[in-house]
Parts: sequence; structure tokens; C-alpha cells
Amino acid sequence: MSEAIYALPDMTKKVKFNRGEMEERTVDIYVSADTLRDGETSTKREETADTTSNYGPGDQHSVHFQWWKRPSGVAAVCLGLLCVLLLAGIVGLSVQYSNVSKNSSAERDQHQTSYNNLTKERDQLRTSYNNLTKERDQLQTERGFLSRWLTNCSWQKFESSWYFLSTEMKTWKESREDCLKRGADLVIINSEKEQIFLFNLKKSVWIGLTDSVTEGTWKWVDGTTLTTGYWYYPQPDNGGGITENGEEDCVEIRTDQSLPKAWNDLSCAKKLHWICEKVL
Repeated sequence: MSEAIYALPDMTKKVKFNRGEMEERTVDIYVSADTLRDGETSTKREETADTTSNYGPGDQHSVHFQWWKRPSGVAAVCLGLLCVLLLAGIVGLSVQYSNVSKNSSAERDQHQTSYNNLTKERDQLRTSYNNLTKERDQLQTERGFLSRWLTNCSWQKFESSWYFLSTEMKTWKESREDCLKRGADLVIINSEKEQIFLFNLKKSVWIGLTDSVTEGTWKWVDGTTLTTGYWYYPQPDNGGGITENGEEDCVEIRTDQSLPKAWNDLSCAKKLHWICEKVL
């Protein structure tokens, strides 16, 4: 038995090998673990089994590998696919970030514009407020000065008006001219309360009522037509038809009558005291 093992082979005999078995056995015998681990690819051995008809005995250079069947090749393909996916993800995130940045920029610009408009409106309101405050202070100052001045000049206040009672006597026209110089006009009576206040001054005075333009149409000095009168009976009578008295086109308050009806029409040429009114 031992002699048969160590005998030299007879090279003259021909032996047929199964092609499939040869390929499988060749792989099992001649492919080492180091070759698989190192992952070295022999591009010169990419001939397939179909191009080689027979394998010679002991021909370890005839062993062939396809790169996709090697573990290192599969790892390389997976790594490449992973890189492609990562790159696609990065590109997608970049596009998304770009869109978000554009939208954020547009919203920021809109907010900035709104803020600028609100700031401008705030400044305008502040300016208007300051102007109104300044005007209010000026009016209060002027009102206080006017109040003191009117008090010192014998003016009397009733409700929203100041009244000046003259110490002289003048015609109706002259009386009105004096009031205008004082920045006022002959008094216009708008209520019974005002009528009573003037009657209690205890002087017969001119008031700002006349029908000198159209007989029988009584108008106040501001051009408004009389609606409520406080005539005592039987006034107005335009002189009662007595020609020597002339036209009676102006109105006085007589203190010898009873409240509240104390008006009398009288010739405008008569001289009486008068009352000026300044409305505040």
C-alpha cells in the first residue's frame, strides 16, 4: 500500500476529468484564504470556463473568478450604491433648504415692510399727538388770559359766552361798531335762560336784532332769522303808526316789563346802553 502511494505517476496514460468537477476542485485546492481576504483582482484571469475546453492537471493558473461573485466586489457595489443614495439625499436636502430659505426670506421682507409701515404710522400719530397737545396748551393759555382780561374789563360770563355791558349810551349802529372793535357783536339771545340773565342786568339795552333790511322780517346780526321772540304785548308795532317816531327797526330789552317778555322795537337812532357778546 505504501509503495503505491510513493510510486511515480505514469504520465503516458490519458485521464478524462469532468469539467464541472475540475472547476470545483480547482477552486477548493488552489484558492487560498489570503487571496479572498486581500481582495486582489486579477484582470488577466477573467476568461470564463466556456472559452477553455480542458484544464490540465495541476494547472493552478487556470482558476477563474467573476468579480461580482467575490465578497469584496459585493461590498464595493453596496458602498457605491450607498454613496449614490447619500448624495441624492444631500442634493434633496439642499434643494429643500434652498426653498425654505427663499420662503423665509420673502416672509422676512414682508414682516420688515409691515414693521416699517407701522413705525411710520406710529411716528405720524406721535407727531399729531404732540401738535394737538401743543395746540391744547396754547388754547388753555389763551383762554386763561382772555378770562382774566375779560374779568378785568367788566365782562361777565354766562354759560359758554362772555358779556360786556356798556357804561355809555349810543345808537344801535354805534353800539354794534363798539362791539366789533372788542372782537364781539351785539348779543344774540338763544334761550329763555339767557333772556332772564340779560334782563337781570337792570338796564335798558340794545340787542343784536333788527328788521332794517326788510320790514317785518327780524334777523339777528349773524344773519339768522328770528324763531323765538320775547316781545311784550303789543310789540313789535313799528311806532304804532305815529309818523314822528319814524321807523322802529331795532330792538331793546326794557326793564320796566315782566319776565321773560320784555322786548320792544325802537328807532335805531335812539341812544341806549348795549350788550356785547363773545362766544367761546
